Amino acid sequence: MKKYLYKIAFTILVSLTAIGCSDFLDVVPQDKILEDQTYSSEAGVQNVHNGLYLQLASEDLYGRQLTMDAVEILGQQYNISSSHSQNRMATYAYAEKTPKATMSGIWEKAYTTILSTNKFLESIDEHTGAIPAEKANLLKGEAIAIRAMLHFDMLRLFGPIYKVASSDPAIPYYDVFVTTNNPILPAKDVIAKILADLDTALGLLANDPILIVGRYDTAKTFDGNPYYASNRGQRMNYLAVKCLKARVLLYSGDKVGASAVANELITFAKTTPFFPWTPFLEATNASNPDRTFSSENFFSLSDYTLYTKQKDLFDSSLEDSRIYAPLLNRLTAVFESNDNDYRSLPSWKIPIVGGKTMKTFFKYEDVANKTKLFRLQIPMFKLSEMYLIAAETATVPADGIAFLNTLRFNRGLVNLGTNAVLTTEVTKEYRKEFIGEGQLFFYYKRINSATIPNGSAASGNISMGPLQYVVPLPDSEINFQ
Repeated sequence: MKKYLYKIAFTILVSLTAIGCSDFLDVVPQDKILEDQTYSSEAGVQNVHNGLYLQLASEDLYGRQLTMDAVEILGQQYNISSSHSQNRMATYAYAEKTPKATMSGIWEKAYTTILSTNKFLESIDEHTGAIPAEKANLLKGEAIAIRAMLHFDMLRLFGPIYKVASSDPAIPYYDVFVTTNNPILPAKDVIAKILADLDTALGLLANDPILIVGRYDTAKTFDGNPYYASNRGQRMNYLAVKCLKARVLLYSGDKVGASAVANELITFAKTTPFFPWTPFLEATNASNPDRTFSSENFFSLSDYTLYTKQKDLFDSSLEDSRIYAPLLNRLTAVFESNDNDYRSLPSWKIPIVGGKTMKTFFKYEDVANKTKLFRLQIPMFKLSEMYLIAAETATVPADGIAFLNTLRFNRGLVNLGTNAVLTTEVTKEYRKEFIGEGQLFFYYKRINSATIPNGSAASGNISMGPLQYVVPLPDSEINFQ
């Protein structure tokens, strides 16, 4: 592991500076002077901080594999037939070449970014003169939250089924910048560290401008520098950290805690004008559809290559052996034959070109108006998830159904009947709400569902268990433990 971490350490500053600034900070002593130069100016600190987000948007992380690619294949969102290039991923053959390489890439990029956050936190604390404390707290809070989020998703992917094996070995946790191996911790210890990081981040982000001005603000606060107040919806802000905390608490089985946080965010959205439900006419606009319901998103990740990925994965000109698309009857079943659902109407269409007879995915297709703020955005944390958490954790089933009905109403659907089964309806909404966002597989794993619908067959389910839900740790980790 030590050699592996040295490899990551050398990679960190190359990736940060290639995307953040012209110089790079190396971790070896002779380049300490370059680090001092970068952290001596506010602009230099901002460049490195911004580089963390650009790493999050890389293809190995949320720019592809953890949102619209690998984890969606694992969740059986697409028809990945025997002739498809990703068939071995869809059959959970993790030891085979393609899945093994993909999962190793996710792991290495996640831990590279984690160590990048730790290097940033160490360096900003060492160079206190370049940036006032109030600004530094925002940047540090975001970085710590990013670290927690990455560890959590590595736990969800590579860790045991938490519901039945929380004491089993899971992953290492890195909360300081080191080039020596950390031990692999039990899953419950990883959760404890994640929650501790989130509470620290919330303390640092207590004065987050998003609480006063919302997701987008052009006002030049913080000494006239817009970096700290503009576009807070594209940062790991206070509200996004709260969302992550609700998600983590629910994953760990703390329904009471998850419910409290989810309801707090729902109340905030109801009592401020910053996060309204996206209206039908905006979600389905002919020229500029807001398919990601951007007004509801507490945090969306900017990805400047998003439309390239849309073409690489979902374009109707792709061969059947490469396109990511569901069987039509499976998609019809997901949306319960209701094309009026806002999530179906603008995002799923039979394409005019390409000769495809099934509906293909348009969620991340570009829009006509290039000034739209929701362009190039991947949803990370959003209001609808808080309603789903509030529904699932409601102590009275009727209250849970009421939360679901609010979500359904704002997706163009009628209320559920009085005989609706809460757990069944929550699952249905997860299947509709998060396509292309990488949450369905993790939902199935969290509830330890014994079967899930087979996306590559017209009917039937796949039996699920540890062999399917638990991705083996990469060789790069195992060989150096």
